[in-house]
Amino acid sequence: MRIAVHGSHLCQEREDGNQTYILNLFRAIRDIDRVNQYTFYYNKPINKKVEAPNFVHKVQQTPFMWTQRVFPFLLRRDKPDVLFMPIQMLPFLKAQKQKSVVTIHDLAFLLYPETFPAKDAFLHKLYVREAITKADHLIAITEATKQDIVKFYKVNPNKITVVYHGVDKDRFRLMQEGEENLVADVKTKYNITKPYILYIGNVQPRKNIQGLIKAYQKLRKTSDHNYQLVIAGAKAWLVEEVMKEIGAAYRDDIVFTGRFEDAELAPLLWGANLFVLPSFYEGFGLPILEAMACGVPTLVSNTPSLVEVGGEASLSFDPHSIDDMAKVLDNVISNPDLRIEMRKKGLKRVAEFSWNLCAKQTIDVIQKINSL
Repeated sequence: MRIAVHGSHLCQEREDGNQTYILNLFRAIRDIDRVNQYTFYYNKPINKKVEAPNFVHKVQQTPFMWTQRVFPFLLRRDKPDVLFMPIQMLPFLKAQKQKSVVTIHDLAFLLYPETFPAKDAFLHKLYVREAITKADHLIAITEATKQDIVKFYKVNPNKITVVYHGVDKDRFRLMQEGEENLVADVKTKYNITKPYILYIGNVQPRKNIQGLIKAYQKLRKTSDHNYQLVIAGAKAWLVEEVMKEIGAAYRDDIVFTGRFEDAELAPLLWGANLFVLPSFYEGFGLPILEAMACGVPTLVSNTPSLVEVGGEASLSFDPHSIDDMAKVLDNVISNPDLRIEMRKKGLKRVAEFSWNLCAKQTIDVIQKINSL
């Protein structure tokens, strides 16, 4: 089977969840599938290739709208058996007979359009509707995402297969002897001098960083917990209001790392006392698994996908309630036995997810569509 893969997302400099998904998925496919041929198409030179004997990489540069202006003609020329789009769009000019599978990551642009720049929200609506309507099959990354697709686009549930992300267990694991210096290095670099609550992800409105800062400030005012809040991630968009939320109180204890090195992520987790993902909406919430794999108690918004991924191992709170978020933070910080129990449950929960399983299930979907 000849599979075409839209790979241009790997060309972007800013790393995000989609890029992490594509890289890890195809690293796993490389390890388990040497039979099918995968041809990756890019809109500019790339240094994040995943190499394998059955992987082919093609670059066709163009200044703008590569997916719509150039990619469809490359597909018509090469005539793959199946087109796999690991991002939630399809070329408008795709040949009608070209079989296709599209991964849908989330519908945040529908549920929280105000958290996107207007142009981005418009394009997401346009591209995702096209993909959901015209793809032969859809992969949803959680059951919650599948239900959103069915609800908003009236899609037959049989057209959608849920395939969970995995977690890199070589990278995200319990700290080993001799790695304490790695934790000390990141603490020194980012001026982390106290026990800390950690958030990982881009800084943008949907992530609810403002709410997290308010809950942290309330926690400090109403308790004697002398913790820092570490927000690890690049500033993405519409961040002005987030930065305004930081007043004089506890300013020195709220740490923004900005973009950090990949090698620093596990040490940041190893050093953390708690991990919090306060988003209003997520398609999956991969940092939950990464935190659990590193033995960190995790707290999440009570949104469907995050509760689904965290299972019984995470504690949840209402992301719209500062009081509730602060209360849950206080409860976990105040209760060392609870933290130990959450750590055990987290390690057990994360064992249920793997990129090899994600890869196998993805290949199964593509093969099923090819056989139709």
